[in-house]
Amino acid sequence: MQISSSRTRITPEGPFFPCYLLGHAIRTEKALGVADDLWASALVLKVEETTLIWVSVDLAGLSKMESDRLRSELAHRYSVAKEAITISFTHTHSGPEYDSVSPFFGTEKAAVPGYMDFVHAQILKAVEKCFENGFEEVQAYACTLQIEGCYGNRNGKDKPADKSLTTIEFRSGERIVGGILHFTCHPTVLGPQNLFVSGDLAGSLARSLQQRWGVYPLVMQGAAGDMSNRLYRRGNDFHELQRINDVIMAQWDAQKERTPLTLSPVTMRTGRFQRTFRKDPQKQKALFAEVEKRIAEAKTFDEKKVYTSSLAVLRLQSEEEETDFDLEYTLYKMNDLFILTIPAELFSRFGLEMKQAMSAVCPIIWGYSNYSVGYLVDREEYGRSFESAAGSIPVGTTEQIVAEILDAVRALR
Repeated sequence: MQISSSRTRITPEGPFFPCYLLGHAIRTEKALGVADDLWASALVLKVEETTLIWVSVDLAGLSKMESDRLRSELAHRYSVAKEAITISFTHTHSGPEYDSVSPFFGTEKAAVPGYMDFVHAQILKAVEKCFENGFEEVQAYACTLQIEGCYGNRNGKDKPADKSLTTIEFRSGERIVGGILHFTCHPTVLGPQNLFVSGDLAGSLARSLQQRWGVYPLVMQGAAGDMSNRLYRRGNDFHELQRINDVIMAQWDAQKERTPLTLSPVTMRTGRFQRTFRKDPQKQKALFAEVEKRIAEAKTFDEKKVYTSSLAVLRLQSEEEETDFDLEYTLYKMNDLFILTIPAELFSRFGLEMKQAMSAVCPIIWGYSNYSVGYLVDREEYGRSFESAAGSIPVGTTEQIVAEILDAVRALR
């Protein structure tokens, strides 16, 4: 197996700053500055006759139109199958608005014109640098541990939570030439009070690994729809971000075991779940009233923050009579490594179920991949948590999607 890795800066600066930050509807001001750089990280793997192009960007999201355009361009440029290309995002809530229509504010507070053209070019450049720099023969090694005391299910500590953190090191001899960081947690340590551009927890952990490895990792977010550090945090500022980072890295440093992985042969399967849902005006009206009530009765700032975001999404959705739901996913079976890429904020209990079904040495749910259809909430939480209020699909839809994917996983396994 051969790999090459590279990264390019996508920090909004010059004509793209100041900008609005995406992540919280309660935050309406433009950014005041840049706390840390944002990156487009690329990892290209050549496994026997298969070439895989994986990219991660430090943004809250990507539109389906943009990711489709990028994947098609990369597929044509490097003669790679489109399903072998994934463009994901870390989902930082302190990154710039990325679309011409904000999910909270519509066109009122959208991306700075030209910024996403810049990001597009930087992503292409990161991948191009991988091919220009050449490829090295490597052996992959995985490290997986359970992180304690830092994050979990944000709707209750007693609810299902994927607290695992996995790193994959690609070594040429003793030298690490590429890496992957996989964890399952919203990068929302920094609250809406923050007005500085930042990769938040994903960026902080990636920089910490870079200090140890000498290379910047590709970040793969997990099934983090209901995962965050909300019930564990001691603040919402950069001091708290550093504290959480240090606690996580201390646990990673203490885990010395590395498991060698065999990553060939590569088998890929794609699937699609497509539906059109017609909205019930009465249910929409009742949901509006319920969310407004929860904002008025909020006992904490966190409660007010999340339901304000839900209300903003509902307002934009109310303009549409139907929801066209289109979820495209890809399965990568690479012997010891089994990856599901899914364009959604999947609840963690489903991620855990899927990882168990993979029955692999290193199972990974790669959420926030290519674009996002929003939250995939389970029946138990539907109508109880703000994620279902911000969603656009009927109760029970997530279970249908998961059942189809589980069938595909078992068939490929």
